[in-house]
Amino acid sequence: MTDNLNSLVQKAESDIHQTVLQKRGAGTKARLPKLSFPIMIWLLAILLVAVQFEQIVSIVSSPAESQIEEDLGGLLTRTSESLHAYQKNNGVLPPLLPNPPIRGLVDYDRHSDISFTLRASIGDVTMVMGSASTAPYRENGTGK
Repeated sequence: MTDNLNSLVQKAESDIHQTVLQKRGAGTKARLPKLSFPIMIWLLAILLVAVQFEQIVSIVSSPAESQIEEDLGGLLTRTSESLHAYQKNNGVLPPLLPNPPIRGLVDYDRHSDISFTLRASIGDVTMVMGSASTAPYRENGTGK
């Protein structure tokens, strides 16, 4: 009886082993399912959106005018401070802004050796700061 039980266990193990080998062999021969054309288009669109996400967000949401005012105001304040430091060291204001990259962003109008006006614009927002000013202000209208 024990021999019959042992032979049954061995036969079951052998059958399981063969079944596992057959499934492994069949798995390597099986092909992956084909992707349909609409699914491939959706995957491509999702990939493009993921790559261009930051640019899409910047197009959809432009910065608020208050943020532009704050940024331009900070730029004018730092430029004014550098002009005052130049004036203190040299006795007069420079004929041009000392920092060349700032020249493209800030209009510098030198009235005299001690007086100036700074103006910076982005879109419809124009900020102005004079030599006697302690803080920049937003200019209303389109003229200087």
